[in-house]
Amino acid sequence: MQTETDADDPTRLPHDEQVSADESLTGVLRRLAADGFDASFRPTREPVEGQAAVVCGACGRAAPAADLQVLEERRLEGASDPDDMVLVVAASCPACGARGTIALGYGPEASPEDSDLVVALHDPGEPASGAPLDG
Repeated sequence: MQTETDADDPTRLPHDEQVSADESLTGVLRRLAADGFDASFRPTREPVEGQAAVVCGACGRAAPAADLQVLEERRLEGASDPDDMVLVVAASCPACGARGTIALGYGPEASPEDSDLVVALHDPGEPASGAPLDG
C-alpha cells in the first residue's frame, strides 16, 4: 500500500514496487528467470539513434532503451548501505520479443550510463522522477 509520503518521494520510480529488505538482487533475478525472463540486456557502449541503448542477449541486436517494453521494475537498496540502489528492469526486446532483465544503478551513486538508461526506460506516461502526473 502506497502512503502519501511514498507518493511524494522523488526517488520513487514508475512501476515501482518496494521489496522486503531481505530480498536480494540474486533472488529477484532468479524469480524473474523462473517467470520466463531468461534473457539479459546490457548497456551499449555507443548510443543508438542518439539515445541510450541496450543489447539483447538473445538476438544480439542493439535498440534504444526507450523501445523496450518494460513489464516490471523492482527497486532494491543495500541492507548495509541504503545508497547502494539498484533498479531491476524486466522487459521484452523490440527486435525478437525475448524477455529479459537488466540491473541498473540509480540515485546519486549511479554511473552516467545507468542514469541515462533509467531515464530512457521510464514510463512515457509518467515523469522520470516517478511523481504522479497532474490531472
